[in-house]
Amino acid sequence: MESVAISLTWGFNKSQFKPESGLAERYAHYFAIKPLICTPNRDDYRHLLAGWIIPAGLTAQRPRRPSLQSCLDHFPLFRIDFMKRARAIVPLLSLIVMAAVVVAARSDEPIKTGSKQTDIEKIIELGKNDNRVMEHLEHLSNRIGPRLTGSDGLQRACEWAVEYFKSMGIENAHMEQWGEFPVGFERGPWFGRITKPVEENLMFGTNAWTAGTNGRQIGYAIMLPKTKAEWEAAEPKMKGAFVLAPRAARRSGRGRGRQNAGNQAAGGQDDDALSQAEATRMAQEAGIAGLVYPTRGDSGLIVTSGNYRVEWDNLPTIPRIDLLHTQWNSIAERLAAGEEVELEFDIRNFFKKGPIPLYNVIADIPGTEFPDEYVIVGGHIDSWDLATGAQDNGTGCSTTFECARLLMEAGIKPRRTIRFMLWSGEEQGLLGSRAYCQQNPDIVDKVSACLVHDGGTNYVAGIRCTPNMTAIMNEVFAPAMTLDERTQFTVEEVEALRGGGSDHASFIRAGAPGFFWAQAGRTSYTYVHHTQWDTYDSAVPEYQEHSSIVIALGAYGLAQLDEMLPRDMMNARGTGGRGPRRGGRTGGGRSGDGGGGDGF
Repeated sequence: MESVAISLTWGFNKSQFKPESGLAERYAHYFAIKPLICTPNRDDYRHLLAGWIIPAGLTAQRPRRPSLQSCLDHFPLFRIDFMKRARAIVPLLSLIVMAAVVVAARSDEPIKTGSKQTDIEKIIELGKNDNRVMEHLEHLSNRIGPRLTGSDGLQRACEWAVEYFKSMGIENAHMEQWGEFPVGFERGPWFGRITKPVEENLMFGTNAWTAGTNGRQIGYAIMLPKTKAEWEAAEPKMKGAFVLAPRAARRSGRGRGRQNAGNQAAGGQDDDALSQAEATRMAQEAGIAGLVYPTRGDSGLIVTSGNYRVEWDNLPTIPRIDLLHTQWNSIAERLAAGEEVELEFDIRNFFKKGPIPLYNVIADIPGTEFPDEYVIVGGHIDSWDLATGAQDNGTGCSTTFECARLLMEAGIKPRRTIRFMLWSGEEQGLLGSRAYCQQNPDIVDKVSACLVHDGGTNYVAGIRCTPNMTAIMNEVFAPAMTLDERTQFTVEEVEALRGGGSDHASFIRAGAPGFFWAQAGRTSYTYVHHTQWDTYDSAVPEYQEHSSIVIALGAYGLAQLDEMLPRDMMNARGTGGRGPRRGGRTGGGRSGDGGGGDGF
């Protein structure tokens, strides 16, 4: 018996006394009992008989009897007077004690999903009153910072995650190697400015696995030549220059056809024209200091990416700079007007000789009845490195940590194992989760559900499932549906579980039920996703706290089911295709871009 809840009727009032509350040590055995007699005059029966109740087995030692005034301090709603002890009350007292034992015994009965209602209450109470999800996010994004796959930052994050899981009391937390990269990459400080004809700081970024400048470099700006004639005029100035190159058009057969037709219509200059790829190669061979590209669109966002497929014996040597497009346009206009523009860049990018071992982080709360069956909760611990990876995916890692902490603090003993996983290599193509599924097919066959949080800081607002899962999911997530009146949680029925761009897709591809949370809220995920604004201050604390509770409730409810989730209607075909990058931004009017309303 983990807790006892005894309800006593006080005239027209009701009070609940719970020994697990803060008053348990002092008042667990002090009860003021009122005769349950219906009379026309309520005031005639305000008198109470004060006495002791010591249920068998509840405690082995009677505490010091508290003063009546201290009782009144903690029970201000009830006025306690005294009358002589009446023998007629003794049978009533016995009945109440017996009823309390019956109520306590019944309170441990599992709900239909197998979860204990008292356990659910513990998870919710801890999640609302002692939530530490933002502490996890602060450490991960501010103290550790960016966590590019193959970097020292990622290694530190994985090592810290293991120790943090262990500090919760999870004994088997560990790192599991899934692969390696031939070359690592480390990003240091970067700085750039216009030095002539005016002084202006530049806002820019570089992709990962891009060369740095080897210290401060100053050079003139030159437009990338479009024709052989332009090349001949610019070639003497190329060495040490920063070349402004237009953003390459997105590749498509239709687009190339239109471009070729346009060139021919412009006057048949094909024989003199230089392709951008050819002009870029010639500029690099001439010894330029760097290539400067404009960012896309008018949003002011600098989006980071990168190609890890580099070789130590053939490393990139020319910096490739993504400059805010308004500044790029301003420089281009000055050059077109005949002005000389001088640029200065200092970009500290470094390569690290591999092989670089790469890891996933794994931690289990073992199952009591089905230890070889799993409910997986997780997100990816790697990030791009222009910012600190707060929403992509520090927010998902922090809710995973908090889910684990809430369940451990509540003393939860799930029927099947709840496995917490933080994958790396996600940004390079779901590499860590895909390798895990390929290397552990026997475990994947025993995965009942994989819950992935990777949609940013907007709150978890729903889950999508196949028709044969709908009734089960509605029961599992019933506590989440009434968790907060400001939010809604819905179970959405879909024809099949689809993949997309996060780690749940690896499990679906391997035949296990993978789920990507639907999210809603006031923040724009597009604004931070892979951009310079993916920092700690972009996260919403109340959203993070709410999501951590919902995820913990879902993990526990699924772990308590009598059977694993069904797989016969998953229809996993095509899950590796061109699905949405983030499932939390599609369907049901919920949007990671703020389309679902703010909720809080």
